[in-house]
Amino acid sequence: MSRETSTQAGFNQLYQEHHEWLVRWIARRTSGWDNAQDLAQDTFLRLLNRPVMPEQLSSPRAWLAKIAGNLAVDQARRQILEKNYLATLANVPEAEQPSPEEQWEMLGLLEQIDQLLNGLRPIEKTAFLMARLDGLSYREVAEQLNVSLSSVEKYIAKAMLRCYTATYGEQD
Repeated sequence: MSRETSTQAGFNQLYQEHHEWLVRWIARRTSGWDNAQDLAQDTFLRLLNRPVMPEQLSSPRAWLAKIAGNLAVDQARRQILEKNYLATLANVPEAEQPSPEEQWEMLGLLEQIDQLLNGLRPIEKTAFLMARLDGLSYREVAEQLNVSLSSVEKYIAKAMLRCYTATYGEQD
């Protein structure tokens, strides 16, 4: 049996043995059965798109639960981001409202920025966004966040390093 056929058979077996359990597991932790089915499907798609699938998983349910949990967190973050974006748009005069296509593009861009800054502490992310998006000076950011100017400089430097690394990769 070829490696590809073996991997496909392993995936099929994993799907058959654990799909129903995974849907129930997700449904208990998220909003609704339909959403659970979608997240379970996304979990298995993520596995299917892996270059190599581990042959012998010691605890496949833990592995699946971890992937599904991460996808659920990503989904919740996207929903919060979208909700906040739509709330901001509600304050924009109707004549200045972006088209639906522009709104969709902007939401995608906001998701990319959120992913890029994922892993920073909330205060670091907030300081960076206040300086870069709101155009506040470092001193103004420090005053609003009630932290020292040197802290703001460190927060923004860390966020800038993350952006640089994401764009250009690790530098020696």
